[in-house]
Amino acid sequence: MRYFDTGVLLKLYLPEPRAAEAVAYVNASGNRPPITPLHELEMRSAFRQKAGRGEITLMECEALIVQMEADLSDGVYERAAVVWPDIFAAVESLSSEHGVSTLCRSLDMLHVALAQQLGATEFCTFDHRQSLMALAAGLMVLK
Repeated sequence: MRYFDTGVLLKLYLPEPRAAEAVAYVNASGNRPPITPLHELEMRSAFRQKAGRGEITLMECEALIVQMEADLSDGVYERAAVVWPDIFAAVESLSSEHGVSTLCRSLDMLHVALAQQLGATEFCTFDHRQSLMALAAGLMVLK
């Protein structure tokens, strides 16, 4: 199973650099992308930040959120059941073992731990430090 970090999923909605690669990675995965409450929160926040920076209009922001909600309702994504205390314990373990060498942020480590808990074998990210952490955690990284 292939896990996608939020930065990759955002590119499915926004014409950003590497958006075509993100679409190709998702289409080639053979499964619906797993999505967690963390993804949903980060995506809505990212849309709003883009509006706040003037990169998109408020109307575009709201339309993107509506589109994402429709995709969630239509089953485009696989809603993942997450055991959050286990995730936070896994993040602490990742941080303890690999935090110094990867300099990965805790929020990015959350995605690596989520991928592990969901049984992913592949991790798709465009973030360098997160990819180092995913590799250290034993995941195959697509970047």
